[in-house]
Amino acid sequence: MKKTKKAKFDCSFEVFCPIKQTINLLGKRWTILIIKEIYYSSRKRLGFMDLRRKLPDVSTKVLSQRLKEMVKEGMLRRSVNSKKIPVRIRYSLTEKGEDACRIIEEFRKYGLKWGSKETFDCSKTDCELCTKAREAKAQASP
Repeated sequence: MKKTKKAKFDCSFEVFCPIKQTINLLGKRWTILIIKEIYYSSRKRLGFMDLRRKLPDVSTKVLSQRLKEMVKEGMLRRSVNSKKIPVRIRYSLTEKGEDACRIIEEFRKYGLKWGSKETFDCSKTDCELCTKAREAKAQASP
């Protein structure tokens, strides 16, 4: 009679903990900011270079990698418009990605309550203004 090995059952907290699962989805660097930029954009979709301009501190390699991961996880939808030259690729939020925006809103509230003196309520401000302010600051720096 042949002995068969029993499959190991993973009972670590990561399997059952919804907080840990959320952190696994959203906790990678730049993920929340990518979602924020797409969500607050006027058309609710952005191309790669749009995201590069809005997130100047992220490297091209990391942004590309993060976008691929987010598409694979079902948080972003990647659409290709091959009718234009060059081909246009846009990223938009899926339902899963849009659900994360409620978490981002809680981050905003937390930042207002516990952030620095310079923190202001940007809920009535287009995020495009923040991007323009960052670009102006970057150009002014030597």
